[in-house]
Amino acid sequence: MEIAANIARWYYPRWGLMAYLPLAEEAAIAALKRALLDALNTHLTSNTYLVGHSVTLADIITTCNLYTGFDLILTKSFTSEFPHSTKKPSQPKEPAKPKEVKKEAVPPKAEEAAEEEEAPKPKAKNPLDLLPPSKMILDEWKRLYSNTKTNFREVAIKGFWDMFDPEGYSLWFCDYKYNDENTVSFVTLNKVGGFLQRMDLARKYAFGKMLIIGSKPPFKVQGLWLFRGTEIPHFIIDECYDMELYEWKKVDINDEAQKERVSQMIEDCEPFEGEALLDAKCFK
Repeated sequence: MEIAANIARWYYPRWGLMAYLPLAEEAAIAALKRALLDALNTHLTSNTYLVGHSVTLADIITTCNLYTGFDLILTKSFTSEFPHSTKKPSQPKEPAKPKEVKKEAVPPKAEEAAEEEEAPKPKAKNPLDLLPPSKMILDEWKRLYSNTKTNFREVAIKGFWDMFDPEGYSLWFCDYKYNDENTVSFVTLNKVGGFLQRMDLARKYAFGKMLIIGSKPPFKVQGLWLFRGTEIPHFIIDECYDMELYEWKKVDINDEAQKERVSQMIEDCEPFEGEALLDAKCFK
């Protein structure tokens, strides 16, 4: 099915399962939009089900294919273009009746003016780009984190706190709300991986560590995030479905216990708070 195939072509390279080629990704996203807009979304504009008047295998398979996309890579801004494909209508709709449309002649000058009006407007700047400069350079911290192979606590952790700017950045703990559901290790790991993929839109403004904790199920998922600005950026909350699945608590850097917890999460300290780590994932 075109939906499943192009969702896979989009997220496989980002998971390191295929070579990442920007043009191939653009082609997959464009094909996925055509499949959702021209086929599925248009059909569901005037139909409740894909076939007939009740749930069939076609509905189930399509739902499973879409679920994979939602779970791994789709964002709200992408899916908002296809409301009928992503939200069940409250009640069956009557088939739309065809309307006769008469095309009126448009004078050449008026046509040119209309084209100018429809020209794409310059993309608005991200509000975070308008913040006052910070003494903390995020890329410098990411390089220090990546390049420190020994004496991590003395080099990277010390460097982090030397760089950290509480006026330009904020630190947040996050705890998954439904840890009792994390009973299968690979499913839990994929869940976290999907979250990090969808956070790709924040790469310029964030650094994160996600810990999957426990030697047996249910596994706990806890994270630490560094964001530009003193609050969690609104565009991330609006775009990333996963944000609402976590409880978020701002780190009090005046609390030495919380600062130590930050340091332990950055360095993947094990045991972490008395428990083994199943895995630790970094967003940088």
